[in-house]
Amino acid sequence: MKLLTEKGVQATPMSAIAKAAGTGMGTIYNYFATKEELINAIYLYIKSLEIQFITQRTHDESSLKIKFLEYYKAFVDFNIHYPECFAFMDQLQNSPIISECTKDEGKTEFLPVLELIRKGQEDGIIKKMSMDAILQFLAGTLTTYVRWMLSIEENDRDQYLDQQMRMVWDALKE
Repeated sequence: MKLLTEKGVQATPMSAIAKAAGTGMGTIYNYFATKEELINAIYLYIKSLEIQFITQRTHDESSLKIKFLEYYKAFVDFNIHYPECFAFMDQLQNSPIISECTKDEGKTEFLPVLELIRKGQEDGIIKKMSMDAILQFLAGTLTTYVRWMLSIEENDRDQYLDQQMRMVWDALKE
């Protein structure tokens, strides 16, 4: 993952990946027929880690607003705690290398988030807008915010999270 984000997909041959993993080319090709297959597997692995991280930090008993903000904060925390995963997803999640099948599989991990937004729309708490538009907005705010947080001193980060969450909530609430 680190090689792919530092050097780029085209400049990272499978031989370099095998060497960094401490294994042989044959071993890698036993599991992944192509570099694209490996990249798709990394994508799904990160999605799995992300959802595990997030579900440990959210509570079912919370109000819709609090639960939504818990999800958002957990997404931020995950990406700040795992900057290599963030860099990989930031660079490759919209790449044609990630197959539609892989993207669809990755989305199934986030059904609770989608359901929360749908419920908020049904209850008149969240604006009735296209789910794709809402998800693009949230992904954009999250990505930009995490990039910023990773570029500043760690002890300066806490003061901004509440402001970020308030702005995101204010943009979505009805």
